Amino acid sequence: MIRIGGAQIPVTKNINLNVEQLKKAIDWASENKVDYLLTPEGALSGYMNSYDFLKENDLEIITRSLIQYAAERNIGMALGTEYIERVGFGEVKRSQIRYYNETGVELGFYNKQMTIPGEQSYPGDGPTLIDIENWNSTGRSEFKIGSFICNDAWGQRDNQQIIINDLFYYESQNTNVLFHASNGFRGPDAGTEQDNVNLRLFSDMHLWMMSRYHMPIVTVDNCYTLNGEFYDGPTSSTSGVIHNGEWLVKAAPTGTDYFYHDFNF
Repeated sequence: MIRIGGAQIPVTKNINLNVEQLKKAIDWASENKVDYLLTPEGALSGYMNSYDFLKENDLEIITRSLIQYAAERNIGMALGTEYIERVGFGEVKRSQIRYYNETGVELGFYNKQMTIPGEQSYPGDGPTLIDIENWNSTGRSEFKIGSFICNDAWGQRDNQQIIINDLFYYESQNTNVLFHASNGFRGPDAGTEQDNVNLRLFSDMHLWMMSRYHMPIVTVDNCYTLNGEFYDGPTSSTSGVIHNGEWLVKAAPTGTDYFYHDFNF
């Protein structure tokens, strides 16, 4: 058995405040014997912070410190964060889910493909499969995770979507579970109250459709606005676990909340 949790938490522009929220989530995960914890998109770095801001704030060092905090509590992390990645021609900013096991060892990362201009992030070029081996009180578990970040699940770039192709790939690789770290459009900038309702329905319908590919989805959203300000309205998509069109667990529609589900892979 493997216990996977999600942390629907505020994602702000202030990295120190984000670290505080993430440590609270890790403490909750430890208290509830969660094996792996998924966070929203940009949960550590903040969302749509600049390349220069991330460099100035030594995000790599802060990440290592946070992962050490999680490892001391035996928590594996699927950490949503913007990150500076070294590539062949230099360095680029990415939006990622970074995976670490319960001892703090990096297992790999997924790069968001359907980036938007405001992120100033270099897009990823395809699906990424993460292999997990986990030991807990119930024994040893091996499973495979496929990843999506926010807009990957419903957006378009160059008049193309990636959802179906990536789902086919993950299904062909016998993927056990999909992780979706989100940070969607909501609040006054999204329009009226009804506009916000419609946007949430749009996002949830895509998650419902994706879940019918027979792979459970663990999904979690930021509970603040895109620009990191307090917001007491509903998240842009439901946080929780959905499988074959049925929500197995849901977080509260507003505010900070945590959830977990036990899987037998």
